Amino acid sequence: MGSLHEEYFACLALRYTPGLGPKSWSPILRHYSSAYKALKDAANWPSLAFASEKSSAAALKEVWRAKAEKEYREAVRSGCGILPWTHHQFPVLLKELPDPPTCLYYYGDPELLGNPAVGIVGSRNSGRLGLEYASKIAADLAKFGVTVVSGFAKGIDSCAHEAALTGIGSTIAVLGTGLDVESYPPDSAWLRNSVIQSGLILSEFPPGTKPFARNFPFRNRLISGLSVGVLVVEAGIASGSLITARLAAEQGREVMAMPGPIGDSSLAGCLKLIKEGASLVETAEDVLISIKHALDTSVLKKTAGEEHKLPAKRVARTPVKQVSAPEPVEAAVPPVDLAGLEPPELEIAKALEVGGRLHIDEISRAAGIDVSVAGAVILGMEVKGMVVRFPGMYYDLRRS
Repeated sequence: MGSLHEEYFACLALRYTPGLGPKSWSPILRHYSSAYKALKDAANWPSLAFASEKSSAAALKEVWRAKAEKEYREAVRSGCGILPWTHHQFPVLLKELPDPPTCLYYYGDPELLGNPAVGIVGSRNSGRLGLEYASKIAADLAKFGVTVVSGFAKGIDSCAHEAALTGIGSTIAVLGTGLDVESYPPDSAWLRNSVIQSGLILSEFPPGTKPFARNFPFRNRLISGLSVGVLVVEAGIASGSLITARLAAEQGREVMAMPGPIGDSSLAGCLKLIKEGASLVETAEDVLISIKHALDTSVLKKTAGEEHKLPAKRVARTPVKQVSAPEPVEAAVPPVDLAGLEPPELEIAKALEVGGRLHIDEISRAAGIDVSVAGAVILGMEVKGMVVRFPGMYYDLRRS
């Protein structure tokens, strides 16, 4: 068994060990140089505070074996690509999540996972205006070399995928089913084939997994997790897209929304997000402003004049020069009184008072709180007018 399959099988063993879950996998996989070594050292997990004695014993007794072997055989039979945690193409952004997957399944071009990406989500029952918004902004982002991530649902998701396929950034479809479930959503075979040929289709679920409702929040966390920012194009107040936006905020990602006509219930969720502090965007250039920090620090594989390396049967797309986003105008704002604040707002405010404008990661370290908690608290502070947000998840206190 080669190293890739060895690592994949070890990741499956971790997944199926009783008592372990995503919050356990993450510290275990970060500690060891390989999943295989992690599994072999299960006896030491309790002393390292990774797992209980019971889970350690279950791993050593190979309680996981039957389920791991079954999934292994199904994955190999399906012919899909496999990215275990230790694979060099496993997305770094997903490793930062508090509940990451141990491995990913894919069809298509995994090199797209190295691109800066923006999630575009919205209503399944979208109207003409929402579809126009999604198509325009997805196509433009892809032309700029940004990869569009969405959930392969009807409506906004499908529209964003289709439009992004025309650009060099292309698209990543994250499924809430197994990769081999080709009948969901219905009548999507043409788009599925197009994404496989010129983009990437991805899932953490084993082959054969049906579209159960409980799967989709897990899918949503990967959409936001793979992205440096998430844009909600069209969503009602009760839309599942707002869950993706909330997950993005918790993960420290940029949250953006497109405005629509006041009184239109299908866009009420977008207006709610904007009122709560999401960036209002109308064009791809607005999105680039919001994620400029990530673009500046990423090495884009699709640069001007460089031919994209395409797999067989993919239709080559003409590279487009990356557009530099204009600098935002920073307005003077009144100062914040820290006297009445309570934790965790107080710790965040103190960190900003001392450090000035800081990235979300720097804020969480300085305040001594988890980045997902910091992201959620800062969104609330922004709504209250206590902090000012800058592109790239940078924040500062309101100052005179």
